[in-house]
Amino acid sequence: MAQILLCGARGMLGRRLHELLASRHAVVATELMEQPGIRALDITAAEDVVAMVEAVQPDWIVNAAAYTAVDGAEAAAETAHAVNTVGPGNLASALSGTGGRLLHVSTDFVFRGDKADAYVEDDPTGAEGVYAKSKEAGERRVREVLPDAHAIVRIAWLFGEDGGNFVGTMLRLAGERERLGVVDDQRGTPTYARDAAEAMSRIMDAGILGTVHAANRGTTTWCGLAREALRLAGSNTPVDAIATADYPTPAPRPRNSALRNQVLERTIGDHMRPWQEALAAYIS
Repeated sequence: MAQILLCGARGMLGRRLHELLASRHAVVATELMEQPGIRALDITAAEDVVAMVEAVQPDWIVNAAAYTAVDGAEAAAETAHAVNTVGPGNLASALSGTGGRLLHVSTDFVFRGDKADAYVEDDPTGAEGVYAKSKEAGERRVREVLPDAHAIVRIAWLFGEDGGNFVGTMLRLAGERERLGVVDDQRGTPTYARDAAEAMSRIMDAGILGTVHAANRGTTTWCGLAREALRLAGSNTPVDAIATADYPTPAPRPRNSALRNQVLERTIGDHMRPWQEALAAYIS
C-alpha cells in the first residue's frame, strides 16, 4: 500500500482518482479549499506544498489540479501560469530528494495539431494559446526539476460524472433546441474519466516513468462525438456539421490532437477501451 498525496481531488478526474486510489492505498486528498475529508492546499504556494509533503511523506503525488478554462485563460494568463506551470514545479521541487514520485496530469492541447495521424508520446509539442502553453510549460518544469521520478500522463477530450463537459452539454442542449451545430474539423480522442483514472493507477503500480498517453482508443470529431452521444441517449435532435471558422473562440484549438497510447502498448498493454464503449458506459 502506497502513501499518496492527491491534488485536485474534487475535479471530474480527481473524484474518480480519489475513489479508486483510496480503495487501494492510503490517500491524503487536497483541494484549494478545505472540504469534508479534503485538506486545503494551494499548489501555487511553495511553502505550503513543502509543508504538506513533509507531513504526508508521499510515495506518489498525483496532480490532477489544473486551470482548465481554455478560453478563459486568454484573459487570465497569470492564473493559468500559476496553476498549470508554477504549481507542478512546486510539487516536483518538494519531492526532489525524498524518493517520492510525481504523476502529473497533462493534456492533448500541448500539440500544435498539424500531424496527419495520432500523436505519440515523443512527438514534438507546439502549444498554441495561453492554456495550452501553460500546460506545456508545466510539463517542462516537471521534467527539469524531477527528471528521473515523474510520470506525465496526457489525457484528451475528457468526459464523465461530477463535472461540466462537452458530452453533458450536448445532452442538455439536445433537450432545449430543435437542432445543434457542432464543429466537424477538429479531431481528437474522447476519454472517460473513470478509464483515465484506472490507467493512471496501473501506471503507478507498474512504476512507469516519463511521458505516457492514457486516452480511450479511436478518434472522432466534436460533431461525431455529439452525434454518438445523442444516439446512445435516444435523442433524435439533428446535429449539423460546422467548420471551426464558423464557431470562433478566444483560444485556438488544434485541428488534430488525437492521442495514441504507445508507451502503454509497449509496457503493460493498452487496456483502454474504444471511446464508443466508454461513452456508452457513461451515458448508461
